Amino acid sequence: MSTTATETKTTVTADNVLRLFPDVNTSLASSHRAPTTDNDLQGYDEEQIRLMEEVCIVLDNDDNPIGSASKKVCHLMKNIDEGLLHRAFSVFLFDSNNRLLLQQRAAEKITFPGMWTNTCCSHPLGIPGETGAELDAAVEGVRRAAQRKLDQELGIEAKQIPLDKFRFLTRIHYKAPSDGKWGEHE
Repeated sequence: MSTTATETKTTVTADNVLRLFPDVNTSLASSHRAPTTDNDLQGYDEEQIRLMEEVCIVLDNDDNPIGSASKKVCHLMKNIDEGLLHRAFSVFLFDSNNRLLLQQRAAEKITFPGMWTNTCCSHPLGIPGETGAELDAAVEGVRRAAQRKLDQELGIEAKQIPLDKFRFLTRIHYKAPSDGKWGEHE
């Protein structure tokens, strides 16, 4: 995945997030329904549209949770260019011969369709068990989210990779446009 540097116009904080992004829910609510007639999502696969309703954890630049918003709101470049940032994770799964499992993203994906990527990348959701403000709690939430997504995307059940087998490496802040409308800022 290539990255392109873009200049953020405003620093997003807990104090100004609602003024800048009225679609962000500062209470980490469990549901953000996208309108059924959403022009941004017209023409996309029904399952991918449903996944854009998932609730991401909105962050400030210091990785502190300050709210939540739908995956759609978090991945629109117009919001990313204004500084909207959300929590995400990447899983690098190695076999006993130290070979890395890669996957090619589905052509139906809204962001980065058809791209080759790490084993699994996604978002901890704004739901109990996957949120966390302090580093230890955030890492534990990401581990749970990684188990959920490995099962969902690759059929790797949680019992095959217990939470204690995930090794936290570091935090990375990056921004990458996918096309003119969609991108990442995690």
